[in-house]
Amino acid sequence: MKRMLLGSIAATALLSGLNSSPSFAQVRIEEIVVTARKTEERLQDIPLSITAFTSAELEERGMKDVYEISNFTSSFTFERLNRYGVQGGTSRPVIRGQSNILGESNAAVFVDGLLMSDSILSFPFDIVERVEIIKGPQAALFGRATFAGAINLITKKGSNDFQNRISVRAAEDDDYEVNLLSRGPIIEDKAFYMIHGRYYDFGGQYKDASGGQPVGAEESAGIDGSLEFRLGDSFTANFAAGYGKDNDSLSPNSLQNRFANNCFLDVARQYYCGKVQPGLVDYNIELLQGKDGLDKESYRVTGQLQWDVGGFTITSNSGYFYADNAFGTDADFSGVNTSGGSNNRLVLSTRKEWSTELRIQSPAQEKFRYLAGAYYYKRRLPLISTRLDGGASTDSGTDRVNNWALFASLAADFTDGLTGTVELRYAKDKIGNNNPTARPTTNTLIERSFKSWSPRFTLDWQVYPDSKVYATAAKGNKPGVINADPRLPDSIRFADEESSWNYEIGTKNTLMDGRLLINAAGYYIDWSKQQLTTNFFFDTTGTTVSYLVNAGTTRIYGLEFEMTAVANEYLSTGFNYSLNDAKFTDFIDSEHGQLFGDPQAAGKSTPNSSKHQFSLFGRLNYPMANETVAFLRADFSYKERKYAQIYNLAHTGDQKLLNLKVGVERDDWNVTLFLDNVFDDRTPSTAVRFVDFANILPIGTSQRTSSVVRGFQVPLARKRQFGVTANYSF
Repeated sequence: MKRMLLGSIAATALLSGLNSSPSFAQVRIEEIVVTARKTEERLQDIPLSITAFTSAELEERGMKDVYEISNFTSSFTFERLNRYGVQGGTSRPVIRGQSNILGESNAAVFVDGLLMSDSILSFPFDIVERVEIIKGPQAALFGRATFAGAINLITKKGSNDFQNRISVRAAEDDDYEVNLLSRGPIIEDKAFYMIHGRYYDFGGQYKDASGGQPVGAEESAGIDGSLEFRLGDSFTANFAAGYGKDNDSLSPNSLQNRFANNCFLDVARQYYCGKVQPGLVDYNIELLQGKDGLDKESYRVTGQLQWDVGGFTITSNSGYFYADNAFGTDADFSGVNTSGGSNNRLVLSTRKEWSTELRIQSPAQEKFRYLAGAYYYKRRLPLISTRLDGGASTDSGTDRVNNWALFASLAADFTDGLTGTVELRYAKDKIGNNNPTARPTTNTLIERSFKSWSPRFTLDWQVYPDSKVYATAAKGNKPGVINADPRLPDSIRFADEESSWNYEIGTKNTLMDGRLLINAAGYYIDWSKQQLTTNFFFDTTGTTVSYLVNAGTTRIYGLEFEMTAVANEYLSTGFNYSLNDAKFTDFIDSEHGQLFGDPQAAGKSTPNSSKHQFSLFGRLNYPMANETVAFLRADFSYKERKYAQIYNLAHTGDQKLLNLKVGVERDDWNVTLFLDNVFDDRTPSTAVRFVDFANILPIGTSQRTSSVVRGFQVPLARKRQFGVTANYSF
């Protein structure tokens, strides 16, 4: 790691030394405009820590989903177990060490500013104009579920310039993708269209040990489109819609069984210490009766309206997302028919969510500016887990969320360079569960309301025309949660909302006439009322069930650094690094007491988060005839180990990922050969504490109180892969 840091410093020095190059003054780093504060601002002007990728950069790097973006973004990690999602079909991004084990994620994904809580991994990136990873709590302006940050995908729209584009990809492991995009004017300056179609097929890189069938195969098809209308200079309307169909085989997950356990062998379920060891994929696929893997249909419909009235801007943004999922899996990850096949399940869910926002903004050029708005969000999610051996199904009822909010932002220029901003959101969440099956006579619907205030205070100083420093203090808010199991007593039915105070100082600098960017931020997070899991013991049956309580507090110290530089038309490079020191300061856990003799887990790091991350890239260009350029590009990333649980015993190991590309490009076409994961690094994206149902260990005379022993679920990483991409615009 030290060598990589020294290499980055040397690269910066090299770029500084190239200032005398004759072509140096002809190149600059592309300026990126973001909408992280509900208005268009240059990335280097906004006093927030944001990593942004344009569509051109996504294409050049070969990034196809949010997981691949996380590999090259500081303070950002992402679990990839399958394209269904982690728990309940949701994605689970982790920003700045604020991870969780159960419940909703601490960071949320938005599409064109609208919350999309379903798994995002199959979203077509060919229609994405820009991705913004906004770090730190964004509750003041983005709302619920942005406790640690937000990931905002902005889609492509029509324009006055016609563009017809075909993109193809072919790689090892039967990996093929075709994207067709067309956009342009219907009536010049007044009406525009965009339409996109995609087909993707991946054969998988692993096989099931018992039956020999391929696992990890993925197939997607979809169509997206938009229409935009402009009535003069004062009114704009944009309507978009999309349909997607996913059909995946079982994901390549392996179970590290109990025979690998090497520590705490006399406690209730034993444990494993060290780097988990990915093994064979071993499912009992026959018991799934042809319903294995993911079968998903999804729809989205959105509409944005914008009026400009006397310098004021009124914006309406509304959308509907729908996802129908059927996910069949061997839940014990074992080819053995355990419990009569009861662990072979089909999970059915239908996620429906609506959101709408209305806001008004004063003229941006005034010394005193304001924004105010109202927001409404609604989600319904029925979830049924069906046993495929004829056993009883588990009806988890319909989770219900209703959220209302009012928000405002006030900004004032105290001097030409000093600006202060106050943002505030008041929100009311009504969270419930409707389950006539489990509660047929009383308490069919159980629900509770949560109210919160989420402020953010910002002070930024433009020290020089291209250098600024800023400081922020923001309160993060995560919605409360319901423990819907009807057997639980009412006293533990709900867990309260989480809260945090986040303090950040940072600087953004554009140097060498726009050819060198250096940004840095340091922060401290005081996190309280953490929603963590514990067990409830039923005296009558002797069984237990997990539920969420407000049991923990955490403190996080962090540092982020980003540098991008363009030496000349031949050479560009970049580097980013993050330190996230996230540790519990108070968390009482019964299993921690069994392992260590003390239930207090203070001092342990949060799971599923890397303490150290860094990535760097370099690109060499070689100009050729007819405005054609040959290029060579390398992208390297490092992620330190992620722990499976709060005990900091089992972990993923360190990931070292290198991608290489060589190609030829012109304005209207390009061809690229790529070699991803050059080192064939097999580090999993996560490690999940599990149990080994297939290998029961008799209790005997030891101190153990359970015959079901710990195992660890390990998703297998993508192997090294060679392929080619080609794009042609006409």
